[in-house]
Order: sequence, then structure tokens, then C-alpha cells
Amino acid sequence: MTLIVTSEFELNRVVAPRLPTAPVQYEARFHDQHSDVLRLYFNRLDAILAQLETNATTSVLQVPYGSFFQDGASFLTAGMTNNSTTPIQVTSTTGFTPSGGLLIEDELITYTGKTSTTFTGITRGVYGTTNVAHTIGVAVTESLGVPNATTAQAMILTTTAASFGVELDGVNTSRVKATVAGVYNFQFTAQLLNFTTTEDNVSMWFKQNGVDIPYSAGVVQVNGKHGSEPGSGIDGWNLIINMNVNDYIEIYFSSLSGNTVVATFPAGTAPVTPISPSLILTATFVSALPA
Repeated sequence: MTLIVTSEFELNRVVAPRLPTAPVQYEARFHDQHSDVLRLYFNRLDAILAQLETNATTSVLQVPYGSFFQDGASFLTAGMTNNSTTPIQVTSTTGFTPSGGLLIEDELITYTGKTSTTFTGITRGVYGTTNVAHTIGVAVTESLGVPNATTAQAMILTTTAASFGVELDGVNTSRVKATVAGVYNFQFTAQLLNFTTTEDNVSMWFKQNGVDIPYSAGVVQVNGKHGSEPGSGIDGWNLIINMNVNDYIEIYFSSLSGNTVVATFPAGTAPVTPISPSLILTATFVSALPA
């Protein structure tokens, strides 16, 4: 039988009963008492198992979990000149943050606002890239950079793939919140892109409730641009940590040069490949909090 944990009820502990000592001679009263004790014990077991039944053939105990990602992706519906700062027209801005960054071919662009089909408040050729012309139909994906080389940035998540007892904060989606207390294993992968010709070091670490978690940081090297392709790498690690109800986790990063971004790679065409999200974060329930 597969068992799944829920936060909707708590299973009471069932202790094996102390059976009455048998008399020397047969007594119907003793056997009745013996049967009543066993009947009560098995009734309690049946009651617990009944709580776990989801259908006639399976029983599961459901544990909290979560899977979240950021992968804003769209296509240009109008071409762009190399110096245009007019609103960028796309098929849809769903999955993109209200303000942030874009990757269009080899150019990184920032924007300060969006409508359902446009990005507004455009700044071209940021993070060491050069503004160039783009034709209708090319891919547009989201990116996130640091404000500068000495300032860290929280990584953003916008999409929930699966969730039970762990959820994105409704206001600040860099925060993944536990609604069920317990010990959790958080694991992430981040897609790093560097469009300069200089290697860069990127630091990434966890914060809990806005405070750096000791020993949770790592430093990774991101290669410089080679030919027409950016330096890239997928890096990540995991952390096991105690979470109370409404505690939240965030992932921060910094760039030594200030130019490496966390960005979504568009889908490939030859061969066909799926989109590479800028960030994936999963949370798995490990156990109840220590007593």
C-alpha cells in the first residue's frame, strides 16, 4: 500500500492493547472480554485506514510538496529597429513579471511595465549586450539581472506546476511559503547566461524570512560568450530546513561583473527542444518538526 500525508487531519497513535490474563479454567466471560479488547483495537485501526482511502483500490498518505518555475516566453508580432524604444509588441506577456528583463536573440532589454501584448518603458542593450534589429516572429523570453555588481537580487517565480502545503506568496513571488509546518528539502536549478566575452562568478544562496541562511551559498563560474552563443550554465543545489507555518524561502544571486543574468532559453527548432526555464524550485516534505 502506498501512503500519502495530509494536513487535513492527524492520525491518532494506536497502542496495542493489554490482553486479559486467561483463567485456569475455561470461562465464557474471559473469551468475551478478550474478543471485546481485540475488536476495539481493530476498529481503531480500521478507522485510521478509512481516512486514507481515496478510492476502492488505493490508499495514500499525502505529504506537502511544491514545484514552481519561471519561464516567460512569447514572440514578436512587430519588427524592431536597432534603436527603437517604443513598446515591444508580442503575442502575449503572460508569464512575465510586471517589470523586468527580456532576452531577444543576443540582446538583453529591460522594461518597466506591460500590457497583455506589449512591454513598455524600454531600455535597450543592457548587461553588456548591444541593441540590434529584430524581425517579426523571433522568440522573446524573460530575463533577470542584478541592479549592479554590488547588489544582490531575489530570483522570481511566476508559475506553480504542483502545490500542496507549499505555495508562492500572493504578493511577492520570489517567496515560497510553507502552509504546513515541517522539515523540507528545497532544491533549485537556475539558467545563467553571460553575453560578455569575460568570464564571471555568480553567487547564489537561500534566505529564510528575509535572513541569509548560513552555509547555504555557492559560487559558480559562468563562461564568456563564444562565437554567437552566450556563456551559459545550469547550476543549483538543495537545502534541508525547518519551516513553521508561513515561513518562506527565497533564492538570491549576485554577479561579480554585474552582467550575468538568470534567463529563459527559448525552445529549440533543430533539433526541437523544450523551453529551458530560468528558474525551477521544488519543495519536498521530509518529516514533522522535531519535538
